[in-house]
Amino acid sequence: MRKRARVAQSKGDYCGFNSNDFISRMPDDILVCILSRLPLKEAATTSNLSTRWRYLWLQTDGLDFDANEKLDKIAVDSKLRVVERPKYINWVNRVTRQHKGPAIDEFRICFDLDKSSKAAIDKWVEFAISKRVQKLELDLLENGEMLRQPPRNYVFPIKIFDRSLGSSVKRQPLSVPKMVFCKETEIKFLKSLFLKCVNVSEEALRKLLTSCPALQQLSIHGSGDLVNVIISGQSLVLKYFEIVFCFGVKSIEISDSNLESFSYLGPGITIKLSNLPMLEEISIGEGYSGFENNVFGQISCCISHLQILTLDIYRPEENIKFLSFPELPKLKQLILKVGAWDDDSLLEFTSLAKACPNLQRFVIQLIWMSPAKRRRKIRHAAKHPHQHLEVVEVVGYYGRTSDVELAVYFIDNAIALQKILIDPRYQVLERIPIGNDQLKKEKAARSCAKKQLEPRTPRGVQLVIL
Repeated sequence: MRKRARVAQSKGDYCGFNSNDFISRMPDDILVCILSRLPLKEAATTSNLSTRWRYLWLQTDGLDFDANEKLDKIAVDSKLRVVERPKYINWVNRVTRQHKGPAIDEFRICFDLDKSSKAAIDKWVEFAISKRVQKLELDLLENGEMLRQPPRNYVFPIKIFDRSLGSSVKRQPLSVPKMVFCKETEIKFLKSLFLKCVNVSEEALRKLLTSCPALQQLSIHGSGDLVNVIISGQSLVLKYFEIVFCFGVKSIEISDSNLESFSYLGPGITIKLSNLPMLEEISIGEGYSGFENNVFGQISCCISHLQILTLDIYRPEENIKFLSFPELPKLKQLILKVGAWDDDSLLEFTSLAKACPNLQRFVIQLIWMSPAKRRRKIRHAAKHPHQHLEVVEVVGYYGRTSDVELAVYFIDNAIALQKILIDPRYQVLERIPIGNDQLKKEKAARSCAKKQLEPRTPRGVQLVIL
């Protein structure tokens, strides 16, 4: 009887799992889909559940080699890089060698790697392309947070565009996955490419644009090889293009394309935009303010249909009050990232908001440079009704007089105002934990915001203090 009972039980089970185990009875493709949504290391731990689960995680369609915990430790003690870097490389090599899925949607490298790891990174890129990757990200920031000197950067491999390459027959070292070359046609699946601390030459950029017909997103941070950037052609499907801190760049020319979003952050350069009917979002920061480089003249071709504008203004010019801004008739969101210096008045930025008659969301992000407080009376700008402004966000609120008077201006003038969000947190992102002094300043800023703004906030308007 016992044997019969055991046999009956085994018939009700699925590969050794209890018949009540709903998840284990799912088809493999559904389980792989579930595992693809877990962090890679968590997905890998499921291999210990049973023989059935042992290799399922190796079929996931997303490979995100995130190592933020290790990078946090390296930021505190840079000597750990020597130990952790080979561990990271071996981890990626091990997974890419064993991966059994026919294709991957996403492949992401996130670690402090430079040109000394070129052989391994080259093979990872080739592996990803051979798997018909749609989103490829190489985040190789030094210490996980800083740009390194460009001569030390990994160089994006032009050879992946070479049609003549076939499968390599050379024997590869055991420490790296087998070399897999692909024909140019296999790059047709790539839709998004994000590169940080990766040198991209002008030739590589040109080949990327011509050899990746599905490429919609391209972001390049910290490349030292670009000088003159040209994006042009109705055949391009590129929707999002970003250039950040590529200090060798002298000019950017974008024309005759259906680009929807453009972002540039770096020194003042020559920017020429023309015939871009779909360009509705621009984020731009040039030098101290961009105003000295005629930023609005540079983007004049799309001002009439621009909907989202972000300006990085490291050091506001004292004569901003004398500047005139063109009307941005369709702008719905205005985001200003501004250096906070010595309690200088921020009211001059309201002239930008006044130039946007259909503005719905205004955000000012204050980067604390020397946010000293001064005792002075609150100034009041001339009244101007903002008919459609619903949300105002003051990020980096410190409790200075300049912070208060800007918030009060919008309370008094935004007719349709629904929400004021105050975020006093420090806005310079660093991996090193925030110290007690900084936490005390943030706590004091919250208290100031509550005391300064609650009595002034009318009924029906939500005041949120993070």
